[in-house]
Amino acid sequence: MTILVGYPAKRRAKAVLSLAGMLARSSSQDVVICTAVPDPWVPEITPDNPALRTYADELAEAALETARQDMPSDVAVHYATITARSAASGLIDAAQQYNATMIVVGSAMGLAERIAVSSVADRLLHSCPIPVAVAPRGFRAAGGKVKRVTLAFRGDTHSIVQVAAAETLATHFEADLRLAAFAVDVAATAGIRAHLVAEPILADWRAHLGSAADNAVRSDPASAQRNPELVFGAGDDWEDALDAVEWKSGDVLVIGSSQAGPLSRVFLGSNATTIVRHTPVPVLAIPREAAE
Repeated sequence: MTILVGYPAKRRAKAVLSLAGMLARSSSQDVVICTAVPDPWVPEITPDNPALRTYADELAEAALETARQDMPSDVAVHYATITARSAASGLIDAAQQYNATMIVVGSAMGLAERIAVSSVADRLLHSCPIPVAVAPRGFRAAGGKVKRVTLAFRGDTHSIVQVAAAETLATHFEADLRLAAFAVDVAATAGIRAHLVAEPILADWRAHLGSAADNAVRSDPASAQRNPELVFGAGDDWEDALDAVEWKSGDVLVIGSSQAGPLSRVFLGSNATTIVRHTPVPVLAIPREAAE
């Protein structure tokens, strides 16, 4: 079993290597660093162009050489190149080829210590059949391991499965387990009356999720034994809600797929996608079928 890293062909990406190192140390898995380069030849449409193929090969080798320089030395690593019509589809094919348990990708250009979802990450987060981990910009694990798994808890009918899946991950990583619920703009009216409406709504919301969390934890003996903490983050927007929860080095946020999405693939709903963009720690998205 391996962790597959999608390494970009045209820029340095230390953050994704640092996250891969942290996940590998925590799970005793090897890492395969893979650069996916575009296939310039489309059968029966474009002629085969040896010069373009040579350029793609050189681009991939340069990227992997940069990765060799930056990859933490305490992790077992293999390097590979795959040619595909798109980077995302190439990484999914490579994950199957290398029997990967997850795909790890980095962020696009954006704010430091936040996740800027690249086109490749976006495609994977909506179509990958195995978990996808995304590193915030500038992320550094500094030789550390996963210390706490935080599940974004919704309190719906699928939460029992998600809590059990998060518990499995926490056990696998030898990490603590925590549940976190987030609420945004709960006030039904604006202005001076907002707090009068928001506080009762928040109180009811916390009570409902607390009961749902108890039910989900009791349904999984391992989770019940851990008795995970339930924390709440509320704010005027998602950034405020995420910042209202305490985060520390070694944290990973786990997000489950939308119930509206395909069963066998990661498919994030609008709220989950927004949470990803405002999370200051690495995110691990799990397909529903993998969670079950």
